[in-house]
Amino acid sequence: MPPASCRPPVLLATLALAGAATLSGCASRPTEYDPRRDAPRSVSAREYGYVRPATDVRVRDEAPRVAYSGRIGDDVWDRVRHGRRLGIDHHTRVERALAAMKRNPNYLTGLTRRASPYLHLIVEELERHGLPAELALLPEIESRYNPRAVSHMSATGMWQFMPYTGREMGLVQNGMYDGRNDILASTRGAIAYLTQLRDQFDGDWALALAAYNAGPGRVRGAQRANAARGQPTDYWSLNLPSETQHYVPKLLAVIDLVRSPDRHGLTMPQIENRPALALIETRSQIDLAQAARLAGVPLTTLRDLNPGLKQGKTLREGPHRVLVPAASANQLRTALARNGELIGPVVAETERRRRWFSRNNSAS
Repeated sequence: MPPASCRPPVLLATLALAGAATLSGCASRPTEYDPRRDAPRSVSAREYGYVRPATDVRVRDEAPRVAYSGRIGDDVWDRVRHGRRLGIDHHTRVERALAAMKRNPNYLTGLTRRASPYLHLIVEELERHGLPAELALLPEIESRYNPRAVSHMSATGMWQFMPYTGREMGLVQNGMYDGRNDILASTRGAIAYLTQLRDQFDGDWALALAAYNAGPGRVRGAQRANAARGQPTDYWSLNLPSETQHYVPKLLAVIDLVRSPDRHGLTMPQIENRPALALIETRSQIDLAQAARLAGVPLTTLRDLNPGLKQGKTLREGPHRVLVPAASANQLRTALARNGELIGPVVAETERRRRWFSRNNSAS
């Protein structure tokens, strides 16, 4: 992939727990390393090109400084470590990717900083759909968790959807809104696409991920070519584009580092296992300036969390949903409830999340 650099990151208000319906990036080549059945028009989420510079989202003072303690329930990373796995066989290409990443001793600290605002949301969605929790690391490979990342071939968002594939996955794109940049909508779209690819490739996640990168048609074509020569048709044996050959090993290398940081001599900061973001839904159109004023947060914070709202307001026809820092969510809900605009309760922490946290804490 050609290199791309990042502009200095924007500071975002501190995100912490608060509220109901709670949920729960820098776009450049990492400096530490280089490198349905066939739907005829389906393309990869990031099929060509590199990600050009785009604003990073950083949480002020968010990068935790406490090393991984190993206690299930305290840390969202534990949910990745102990959740469903991709089940992809190890390969020497993964070792090469690991060696390159480990040359940066601060890699996991940077990864944690980039993932902190979004990881809880992504893990919750993956668990809800029964997919491997390890897929929560895919946005690191795609965009370094940057919801504004853009490639020169028009792939955009944290999950790098091309326009047509995004529309196939239900992501609306018009002059006011681009669902590919919507943090929650694009995550759900990526889950739908990954599920579709997994089913097309008979549960083989290595092939499904290769198809996410290169397109399912390209992977099927490589399989047919190998089969015609009497050669294996697994991911590691296919003649695929160079980017795709590095794509799965990079993801597996990151997974390995997250799973066993001590074994690799690295420090793994924690991300508190509670929602960083809350989804607020109103009965009518709301603009981000109004929401920021009511929530008591900077407008830039809500713009960073809602990059899909290109005009800074929800679509007239709805849905009228905004993501806000969880710590500010209840203030916004209370203000909206006074005006009869709020949809949903003013205060509620999801019962499912509480049960998960309680169960895993007591088991540790």
